[in-house]
Amino acid sequence: MPNPDGAPATGCPVHADATAAAPRPWAPGLPEPGPVEQLLLPDGNPVWMITRYDDALAALNNRKLSKHFDNALPELWPSVGYDGRKSILNQHMNLADPPEHTRLRRLVSKAFTPRRVADLGERIQQITDELLDAVAEAGTADLKASFISPLISTVLYEMLGVPLADVEEFERNTYIFVGLGNSSSPEEVVASVGWFEEYLTKLTAQRRADPGPDLISGLVQANEDGDALADLEIRSTVMLLLLAGAETTINLLSNGVLALLRNPEQLAELKDDPEGLAPAIEELLRLTSPVFTVVYRFATEDMELGGAQVKAGEHVMISLAAANHDPGQFSDPESLDIHRDASKHLALGHGTHFCIGAPLARLKARIALRTLFDRFDDLRLAVPDEKLTWTPSLVANSLDHLPVTFTAATPAATG
Repeated sequence: MPNPDGAPATGCPVHADATAAAPRPWAPGLPEPGPVEQLLLPDGNPVWMITRYDDALAALNNRKLSKHFDNALPELWPSVGYDGRKSILNQHMNLADPPEHTRLRRLVSKAFTPRRVADLGERIQQITDELLDAVAEAGTADLKASFISPLISTVLYEMLGVPLADVEEFERNTYIFVGLGNSSSPEEVVASVGWFEEYLTKLTAQRRADPGPDLISGLVQANEDGDALADLEIRSTVMLLLLAGAETTINLLSNGVLALLRNPEQLAELKDDPEGLAPAIEELLRLTSPVFTVVYRFATEDMELGGAQVKAGEHVMISLAAANHDPGQFSDPESLDIHRDASKHLALGHGTHFCIGAPLARLKARIALRTLFDRFDDLRLAVPDEKLTWTPSLVANSLDHLPVTFTAATPAATG
């Protein structure tokens, strides 16, 4: 499946057991590594895996670890879906190094403003209420399928400015491209990328001619001293948002709700004290790590990482989940503690590539969780915990379904 770093991980290794109820936090399906150890991935390619917090933090801030595929050993290119050419999949800030990354992030930030994010709050609340209205009377639901996924997807499509008439086709191709459930074949992914290339070319041209309040219009209008994003950079940024802007927040909410259902006394505490939700979300990010590992970093020279000798061009992965479970940084790391100071977690990255959408992700999480807990009492899993499954992936910590039962505590919203 594609990964949150923004390029299709052709041949990306996956968990061998799709029914595992509790995937290892560092990297499912691979042998437990040392602090920095070279592993042979199931696709046959070696990778250096970093798992300790201090090493991960250093690697995330290491400018000698490049995000650009040109710095990878050429024999690794087929595995990461790169052929040396610019494309809609690789011309965004998450696959760029400074100074090009600095330029792209600065221009994208002009569209992704705090005001634009804050203005979404009322609409996020409205969509949340409508989705919960739809399942309230039933007393049971798959929260991921009926609430979490449509909430995050709808907010993203509206933020981008996808016309209502195009949403169904846009959503279908997004499903194929992101490869949810690893259901997409390589041929289907290639076809969906081609569809996005054509569609986003037309939509970008429309926004240049008639800009609106949406994010694509903001990307078109972003300008600093005459420098602006090229059309390919805009299209590529949209593809990045489809990958990193939706699935990671869906994972945060799905796994976060599950973690609280497994700790009902802490869930009850949050229902009684909504002000505690913001710090609790940081603990949920730390504990559940919506992204297992960040991939696509390549040594630009021979170097030492955590005592390991890494050669120029070799691939380095950083396990955010393992770092977030490092007992040297977090006491009793496998346990949920909503009173823990989890602010130093790495779930959203760190340094140059820190998640630009973090404020929006936190806003969506606060509104969704607060409303869910206000509206529904006696929220419980509808199946035994051991029956839950996760999508096979080295990258995304994605729960397949979240079936629950509940009692509607308040009347359905009237809109």
